[in-house]
Amino acid sequence: MKIVIDNDDFCIRVYSNVAYLKVMGMQDEEAAYFFSSAIDQMLEEYSYKDLASVCDLRDLIISSPEIARIINDAIRKLTYQLKFEYNAVIVSPKFGQIVRAYVFSFYLRDTNLNTHVFSREDKAIKWIESKGFCAEGIKMFLMKYQE
Repeated sequence: MKIVIDNDDFCIRVYSNVAYLKVMGMQDEEAAYFFSSAIDQMLEEYSYKDLASVCDLRDLIISSPEIARIINDAIRKLTYQLKFEYNAVIVSPKFGQIVRAYVFSFYLRDTNLNTHVFSREDKAIKWIESKGFCAEGIKMFLMKYQE
């Protein structure tokens, strides 16, 4: 299974049971609702029971709490409808980036989502793989994406 959703704000890839999300810039309400509808589309097409994710927030500019809540409510749908337990968040090792990861996880605090923060993609992916998920499709995509 492969799902591809791209625009100026998000890069979303789903290969088998691992999702990759890169958030770019500051999202407005329209972008947040686009993300929410993308999650709905993904749930319609998704054929697995479990899911793990790698979220790259290095290019994220934090928007208003209202926008963050729309995005995190969309992610919450995944936690309610799937066995979505592992989330690797990638940030730069700077104070502002660490705050982003905290804000991101704050809205998901009452879910079963186990979020770990990493400064490098390879370590994040290795952690997801250590939980039994196959991230080969994500690794191949990232090699091409970064060229």
